[in-house]
Amino acid sequence: MTHDLNYLLSRHRRLRPSGRPPDITDIRRATLLLGTALAALIGALVACIPVRSMSDVIGVYELNAGRQKITLQVTPDQSFTESIQFSSGQVERRVGKWHWNSGSVGFDGLWIPKSFAPEYILQADSRADGRHQRYTEPGYWSVSAENHWGTVVLAVFPDADINFKMVQRFRH
Repeated sequence: MTHDLNYLLSRHRRLRPSGRPPDITDIRRATLLLGTALAALIGALVACIPVRSMSDVIGVYELNAGRQKITLQVTPDQSFTESIQFSSGQVERRVGKWHWNSGSVGFDGLWIPKSFAPEYILQADSRADGRHQRYTEPGYWSVSAENHWGTVVLAVFPDADINFKMVQRFRH
């Protein structure tokens, strides 16, 4: 029985190509690889985390679609200013109120025009009846606030990766 146990243990030992057991260099290399893998895993886990504080969402955001851009100023007094610049050069400005709700931000009167929406939203809007608000009409929006690699984003259409990205933080 002892012979069988020794045989099994010897099969599980890592041997170098020369047949010798690993030396300190091999152990250091394995430790370095393990440490690198662990750091990559931790980095992936913290790459996208929810924003936990109302003060962290206060700032200026942009959402780009080709040659068009929406600039959204989220101010400390819980108002917002939205400036939509269309590819034609026309600019539409809107103002409204916003409120914080445990990781999400609600905007009263926000407008995401059709030219910024993904195809699946345009299809949903085409099927909407008069009883429900269309996504591409001004109205109430509740969006999650997330921190992506150090940049605060407001997820508008998360399935299509369409987000407002913070470009400037307000100082208070």
